[in-house]
Amino acid sequence: MSELINISPFADKEDKLEEILEYLEELKHEFVEIVDEYESEDADEETMDVLTDVLDALEDAFDGILDIVNQ
Repeated sequence: MSELINISPFADKEDKLEEILEYLEELKHEFVEIVDEYESEDADEETMDVLTDVLDALEDAFDGILDIVNQ
């Protein structure tokens, strides 16, 4: 995963949203790996609930932006 998010300041708003979608997709994949690690270590239920909520929020953000881009 990249260390820095660099969104082109000269891109139009649709292109910026496309770039954000790419970063969110990468972030989701990385986060799934972290959730899997916690799950394999039998993390407590509260921790897993929070991690699942965060993953759901990332997916909701991705889906919301995707809806806008596809209009």
